[in-house]
Amino acid sequence: MSSLRKIELMYHVFGKIEGHTCGECSNFVSGCYRGRSLRKCYVYGMTHSEASDWARRYTACGQLNREYHGNSIINLVRHNSSPTKEPEQPLAGQISLEELT
Repeated sequence: MSSLRKIELMYHVFGKIEGHTCGECSNFVSGCYRGRSLRKCYVYGMTHSEASDWARRYTACGQLNREYHGNSIINLVRHNSSPTKEPEQPLAGQISLEELT
């Protein structure tokens, strides 16, 4: 999933609502920060990075004007960014959960 563009990822997770744009959505936030204009999607994630900037013209996703209380999508991508990554090995001498019970 991490190889999808951010808006495509939103469509993958929430679906797409043709005929509406992100600029119409209550989750679209714009403003100024340190002299820069920022445009963000609350559902995708609120960061100071330009990489998470949003476009008003994007076709709206299924979260159009819906209140969202889940994890931001950008955080889900960050935590799952490498699905082929090998699981971390325990450190030498580290106690496992099985040993605690």
